[in-house]
Amino acid sequence: MFNIKGKVAIVTGAARGIGQSIAIELARQGTNVVVSDIIPGQQTVNRIKALKKKAIYVKTDVSSKTEVENLMNETIRKFKKIDVLVNNAGIFVTGPTSKVSEEDWDRTININLKGNFLCSQAALKYMKRGASIINISSVAGIGGYPQGASYCASKGGIRLLTKSLAAEYGPLGIRVNSIHPGIIETAMTKGLLANKKAKQGMLAKLPLKRTGKPIDIAGPVVFLASDSSSYITGEEIIIDGGWVAAL
Repeated sequence: MFNIKGKVAIVTGAARGIGQSIAIELARQGTNVVVSDIIPGQQTVNRIKALKKKAIYVKTDVSSKTEVENLMNETIRKFKKIDVLVNNAGIFVTGPTSKVSEEDWDRTININLKGNFLCSQAALKYMKRGASIINISSVAGIGGYPQGASYCASKGGIRLLTKSLAAEYGPLGIRVNSIHPGIIETAMTKGLLANKKAKQGMLAKLPLKRTGKPIDIAGPVVFLASDSSSYITGEEIIIDGGWVAAL
């Protein structure tokens, strides 16, 4: 158990999936949570309040500077500080590169990469020594795959954005790290995992022989949010059942 009691965390994309699991686990460990998403997040808030912890929902399009600034303002208004930012909001777009529209490319980059930048930029204005930013990237940001040009580019961008921010804000005592999930069972991957042949092919490449659960990501986020990771910054944690290691 890591001590994060009393900290204030913003989690983007927290209405469901990985983001929801992260928000709930942070709350379970004692953190007050701001649930941010473009879709309704009251269910996540209610589950946190059932744990007797404080939470609010702020509707946010992370690709909008105005909405991101409102997210930070609402957090400060309610909780007076920002200790942890988890940049989790993202979309998953695949398809032959020759057929990817400019609109789909822009949307993917704007939400996945620009959203990380805008949220980090806005939160850093309020963060103090000991604060932590955790960017949820992907193994796709480490090694590309066919028909994933926009997604891989956006997640690879997060990887180096993380390292740049870590180098810039380390002297101020603010840590920035990235997490790179592999195949996690969420609404985003439901269609992919529904294909039994494709799923079996993926599992064959995984040393642990199973897909991941959102809670598999939430635990490491709690660690990076806590003071137990106070000497870790600019690093990447790969959570993929051993996929990258086995390549």
